[in-house]
Amino acid sequence: MKRSYFTVTYLPINCDYSLLAGRCIGILHGYLSRFELDSIGVSFPNWNDETVGNQIAFVSESQSHLQALRQQNYFQMMSHDDLFKLSEIRAVPGFDDEVQFVRNQSISKAFAGERRRRLARAKRRAEARGEEYNPSYEFVPKEIEHFHSIPVTSNSNKNEFVLHVQLSEKPTVLSCQFNKYGFATNEHYLGTVPSLSGLLIS
Repeated sequence: MKRSYFTVTYLPINCDYSLLAGRCIGILHGYLSRFELDSIGVSFPNWNDETVGNQIAFVSESQSHLQALRQQNYFQMMSHDDLFKLSEIRAVPGFDDEVQFVRNQSISKAFAGERRRRLARAKRRAEARGEEYNPSYEFVPKEIEHFHSIPVTSNSNKNEFVLHVQLSEKPTVLSCQFNKYGFATNEHYLGTVPSLSGLLIS
């Protein structure tokens, strides 16, 4: 599997890395959706327990797709204004560790606001069926492994939502299929990316 990548480095000091990552992912989402692609993945070379890090990388087997993504107006404008530094498109090193960045939608269900929305929806559905609403289960919180939350704005309706992303360091298979945000998922999309950590990239 021959893959290439380019990185975006956020240059402002003390900026919100998750916010900027979300803006970049929003551009990727628009590009992937427009051309019905699922072949570009996201990697975070400087991911750690505190932040997603000051870089995001885009990885694909197709250099032409990466080149088209790199040329998107947002990236070029931010680079021109010295807010982003874009690397050239480079070959993925053969020795690099393979990881998965997984969008885990089940995490949102653990938050109180989401639970209230789900209960309210269940009540409306029961009433629409003419049934008495009587929730018969008690929520039992489960332990959630480390994740970062990345805010994204929908291109279609401009609504804001959050992607909860987790790092899996030992994927069982290598794959280049990602969802429209460049991530693996718990079921359908098993895309893996090079970690790119420890490399001198800019």
